[in-house]
Amino acid sequence: MDRIFIITSNTVDTSKTLSINSLTSFGRLDVLCRSISSAFLLSNDFRRNVHLYIYFTLNNSILYIDGKTVRGINPDERAIAGILKRVFQGLPFPGIRYYDGALEELITKYNPVMLDIHGKVNTETIANNQSFIIGDQLGYPIEYEEILSSLKMISIGLNEYLTSQTITILHHILDQEQTS
Repeated sequence: MDRIFIITSNTVDTSKTLSINSLTSFGRLDVLCRSISSAFLLSNDFRRNVHLYIYFTLNNSILYIDGKTVRGINPDERAIAGILKRVFQGLPFPGIRYYDGALEELITKYNPVMLDIHGKVNTETIANNQSFIIGDQLGYPIEYEEILSSLKMISIGLNEYLTSQTITILHHILDQEQTS
């Protein structure tokens, strides 16, 4: 079953020239690179059933990575940033698409479950047929508060986790569901 993750990025400005030697000077691109790694990579395997969307608030744009067709994703943050640099410059890359788009489109299309520390802690309600929206280190964009408030909100624990950790925990929960 396919897994769909939507990440909101509040600080990355995709119109700036990216330096892979200083990922944090581009906004928190390091957060996104770690999240991409967590979404797709296993120790000796690659999750082909993942669809990852990253919504960039500053540019009103979307990065889409299709696990079935993407190639060349490695765990190294700089290598991932190098791929993103090419994509943001308009160069093609297999399985990755970057386009203008609104967060509402993704919410309407996928009706994701919202991961939030203030949600009800109940990992038993997480199922493989759900999609998930996860905020970056700043949370969710304030301008989307109204549309986000209509989503089911859950928490995966009492701690506030990094975006990449949240994806890993969700994968763990979903992997357990597949084996039972």
